Amino acid sequence: MAVMQRLVSQLPSNSTATLVFNDLPSNDFNNLIKLLPNIKYFDSTKTIYPCIIPNSFYNPIMPQSTVDVAFALSSIHWLRQVPPPKSTSESFEEFLRKRDSRNSAASHKDLIEFLNLRGREIKSGGKLIVAAPSPCADNEDGRITGNERLRCALFKAMENLIAVGKLPPNATAGIYPPNHVHTERSFRAAINETKRVWEIEKVYSRVIPHPAYQAMLESQKGLRDTELHKAFERAYANTVVNWILAVFEPFMKSWWIEEGLNEEACEQVFQECSSLAKIEFVENAGAQLPVAQDFIFVRLNRY
Repeated sequence: MAVMQRLVSQLPSNSTATLVFNDLPSNDFNNLIKLLPNIKYFDSTKTIYPCIIPNSFYNPIMPQSTVDVAFALSSIHWLRQVPPPKSTSESFEEFLRKRDSRNSAASHKDLIEFLNLRGREIKSGGKLIVAAPSPCADNEDGRITGNERLRCALFKAMENLIAVGKLPPNATAGIYPPNHVHTERSFRAAINETKRVWEIEKVYSRVIPHPAYQAMLESQKGLRDTELHKAFERAYANTVVNWILAVFEPFMKSWWIEEGLNEEACEQVFQECSSLAKIEFVENAGAQLPVAQDFIFVRLNRY
């Protein structure tokens, strides 16, 4: 919404604009719908018509050559097809290696399709602005993050629940979200295959720390009370574990149900898994490090 507000602010007075929001039909649009009435307060000198289109962006969204500016924010890393689960004969490391290689090829095809679809919808001279997760900031270039400890905390929690029989033995195998992150190289490779539909005007990367880390540091400043210090670490752990579980939850629950849990037991064990992951993250010193994500930002011009 903030992106839209900034865009509207740059339009000439007495302009008329249509703002189109797109996501999958399965998305919960209720929060967005509650915000839409606020759009009229962006700028009273402009007439704004908001609308929602529930559809996959791997399908046509708008009529040909009708869009001036389009934004894809934290979305194009999602693949069209869910990758197959880890087989029982594969180690975790083997599965990740194969998954990465396979998803890279699928992601390349998906990005070309996405760019071609938006190329038909965006006018000549129009812009497509992309902000997408890039390879995780895991101890690269001297940057020490809590990313790996966060993921380990989640899987350690599940392993503990497997050990006591609350989760099926294969509970961790099929819960990997269908996504693959992009790099500047992968963007350029896809754009080269769009038959001169797009040119890159600007591209850069940034490491974006989770804001909860800085909030924790500010709260701990000058504290001598060890227990209070730990309380803020736990609050940070709660936030980042909830954040990662917002992505993993539907995949975890659907896989666990497929593996034999009923819905009631699934919800109960999910809450227990969340609590254990938060404890593990703090005990493994993850809360002393920033959880962060690399993002790549790309501005494309439509020929």
